[in-house]
Amino acid sequence: MIIKEISIRNFRSYYGENKFEFSEGLTLVIGDNGDGKTTFFEALQWLFNTATENNSIDNASEMRKSKLEIGESDEVAVRMVFDHDGEKIVEKRFTFERTSETSFKTSSITFRGYEDTGAGREVVNGKTLMDRCFDAFIQRFSMFKGESTLNVFQNAAALKELVDKFSDVREFDKLVEISAEMEDKSNKAYQKECKSDQKIATQAGKLESQLKRVSEDIYNKKKEIADKKLSVSVFSTKLEELEQNQETTERFNEVSERLKSLKEKSLKLRANISMVNKNTALLDQLWILCAFPSVLTEFKKKCSDFSREKRKQEKDFVEEQAKEMGKKEALQEVRGMLSENVAELPWYLPNQETMEEMIHDHVCKVCGSKAPEGSDAYNFMVNKLNEYKRHIAAKLQMEEEKTAVERKQLFTSGYIEELHNMSIRLGGNKEAQIAHISTDIFDRLSLEDRLREELKKVEDKKQETEDEKARLLIQAGNVSEELLQKSFLDIKGMFEQKGRAETRLVELERDLQDLKAEEDDLRKQFNDLNPQNGQVKVYRDVHRVFEEIAKAFRKAKKENLRRFLSALEECANEYLERLSAQDFHGEIRLRQTVEESTEIRLYSSNGTEIKNPSGSQETVMYMSVLFAISDFTDQKRDENYPLIFDAATSSFGDSKEEGFYNVIDKINKQCIIVTKDFITKGQLRLNEIDQLTCGVYRIRKADNFDSHNMATIRTIVDKIK
Repeated sequence: MIIKEISIRNFRSYYGENKFEFSEGLTLVIGDNGDGKTTFFEALQWLFNTATENNSIDNASEMRKSKLEIGESDEVAVRMVFDHDGEKIVEKRFTFERTSETSFKTSSITFRGYEDTGAGREVVNGKTLMDRCFDAFIQRFSMFKGESTLNVFQNAAALKELVDKFSDVREFDKLVEISAEMEDKSNKAYQKECKSDQKIATQAGKLESQLKRVSEDIYNKKKEIADKKLSVSVFSTKLEELEQNQETTERFNEVSERLKSLKEKSLKLRANISMVNKNTALLDQLWILCAFPSVLTEFKKKCSDFSREKRKQEKDFVEEQAKEMGKKEALQEVRGMLSENVAELPWYLPNQETMEEMIHDHVCKVCGSKAPEGSDAYNFMVNKLNEYKRHIAAKLQMEEEKTAVERKQLFTSGYIEELHNMSIRLGGNKEAQIAHISTDIFDRLSLEDRLREELKKVEDKKQETEDEKARLLIQAGNVSEELLQKSFLDIKGMFEQKGRAETRLVELERDLQDLKAEEDDLRKQFNDLNPQNGQVKVYRDVHRVFEEIAKAFRKAKKENLRRFLSALEECANEYLERLSAQDFHGEIRLRQTVEESTEIRLYSSNGTEIKNPSGSQETVMYMSVLFAISDFTDQKRDENYPLIFDAATSSFGDSKEEGFYNVIDKINKQCIIVTKDFITKGQLRLNEIDQLTCGVYRIRKADNFDSHNMATIRTIVDKIK
């Protein structure tokens, strides 16, 4: 099957008629977020779905609905022209009519097919034609929405379906069934005959009882496994229905959580901004001290100047005192010399007490002569005593005057010292503490500025997130938030239930293997019995033959399954080599976990498992397996089909895009990849697109749309190359 053309009419954002033409190789449909990429993919899903009819008015273009008058109608249609043993066409459509200003009605779905016959183009049932050319099984291995859906083996039933479709294992099913039936019948006949042999009857009866119990346990375990598989299948079916809007609902919830976080951050920022009352705390308590460092600096400078001036004046004062004292001493000396009555006493004169004693005793104790009262000697001593007293009085007066001069002070109070001490007390730690206040004010105001700037950014992001949320609602068909959230919770709950069912399934499979091992051991014991009756021996030998035949067919079935997986693995690695020729890619290994399930793993050539491959490595690995499965379809069923991917390469870097797409274009397989690669800030990187060898379409929103009115949203389709 090769898709030649897709036409989309009035499906959601695709207003009017929109056409895509495809080559047999790769075609890229490039669009930015919200441009209609997912809508394009879902339009194809809507067309290919033959199981359910979805004629919801939500699928109709809002722009087209807004232009209808009451009573007017138009149609939603998706049409595909494809080649499958000749050219064929399928189209799915329904009409919608405006019945009032706010309501519409829709018709039932029309699904038509057209195919060329020898007599010309013939109209056929569209569902039948779609199921014949592109059935649900093939779609499961050809259409992938997002990178998370690329691992097809996440579904435990996928391997069995592949084996049934594409391998020879299916041919062994009847042989295994027949041989198992013959083994069972021969076993029952052998057990029956054993009862007639007295030697082994008791032991045979015991073993038969144990085998019966184990067989019942195996039957119940298989029934439980079948029920659990049915549950997994039901969950998978329901998830397929719910997952139509899974990406939108997941993005919506992610956006909602982001919006909630932004709102909380906005509230915290506002609270932090309003925490300081600038009118009281800052202005009254803090601003008044902001000038303290500069005032204190000036105050300390003035105190230093005062102290310096005081020291200078005191020095000058002391010098002036010394000069004045010197003058007085010199003057006194002159006065002494000029004074007739006051002369400097000779050094040899006795002291005052001695002279008074000589006058009292009338004897000169210097020369030893007598000095009666009234004599010249007596008067001489009296005059000398008076001269001495005058001299001493003059000396005392001089000393007193000198002391008075020395005691005279220029500064009689300690104000300058007090100011100096104050400047010292206000400096140091106190100065640093008060200076920190102005720094604290500056820091708080700077913090507030930063908080306000951050708040502005948060508010801008919040507005952008709210716009994104609105666009998601538009993209989902203008459904309510509650419906999207319910859909998300349903999907999440369904995945959890499915996960628990799959885990339990693995446990049951393990229990079943243990029971089978126990059964094999009991059968061996039964077969090893040594009967005496010849007829019993014949039944035993016949049973052994059928048992070996049944084992051989079961072994052959497993071997063919192994060979099928080995061939699939080899083909997948060939694609992996081509898709990652310039990068490290390892080797793909398909590892079977239970009888009908397998896992895709990536290993290094030295045998080490690459447990945490990058996003791009995982994508290429899964895509290689999908290409290999497509090859098997071509080989086993002689039919090819396209691979359609929506946003499967989002983990690729810019350097990988161009080479990767050119490699895919050279593979002999039709691929349609919807991507936002080769777009930077809404603009195509045309230089890189020119290097591509594949066809390219650009889808984008029409200009001048109203972000609040989804009736203005329209996807424009441009063919680039």
